Amino acid sequence: MNKDELIKDTLKKLAESYSLNEISVQKICKESGIKRQTFYYHFKSINDVLVSYLLSEKIDNIESANDWPMLVHVILVYAQNNRQLILKTLKSDARNAVETLFYNHLYKKGRQFIENKYGATLDKNDITEVAKLMADALSREMSRLLMAPQELSVSAIEENISKTFDGMMDLICGNKNKKNQQKRK
Repeated sequence: MNKDELIKDTLKKLAESYSLNEISVQKICKESGIKRQTFYYHFKSINDVLVSYLLSEKIDNIESANDWPMLVHVILVYAQNNRQLILKTLKSDARNAVETLFYNHLYKKGRQFIENKYGATLDKNDITEVAKLMADALSREMSRLLMAPQELSVSAIEENISKTFDGMMDLICGNKNKKNQQKRK
């Protein structure tokens, strides 16, 4: 394990027992057996470590997801398995790293779903825009859900995602077809 990974791994372990405010660079250095200057060679701050860790995270089973609800489910299972770090990050200045982690996976995989199902109806720019909109909305909603889990159940979100997505796609494709028909006249 290289020093960069060691620092990230140490922060993750410490986050299981301490709040982010209680975790100092000194504590990370002591726990990982590295020098303070080594920490600062790799990272500017603890938030920098969080961002780096989350943006490099691979989510298990992401490739097996074959629709939006399954994709959201896989990401939520990841969040559940890493609940302490995710919740603590959502409550910190590095909150955007969680949404970016979710967004990146939702966009990449979601774009494939849209292309497979609507590729004949939508052009590449429309596919990209719809994937961005869906990934942005879902990443924000998932972060909100994790911050206040009593408001809405995970199963309710998973159930409604496919209805919302299908309705949105029908509307976009319907509008696209109308525009194409008007152009032909």
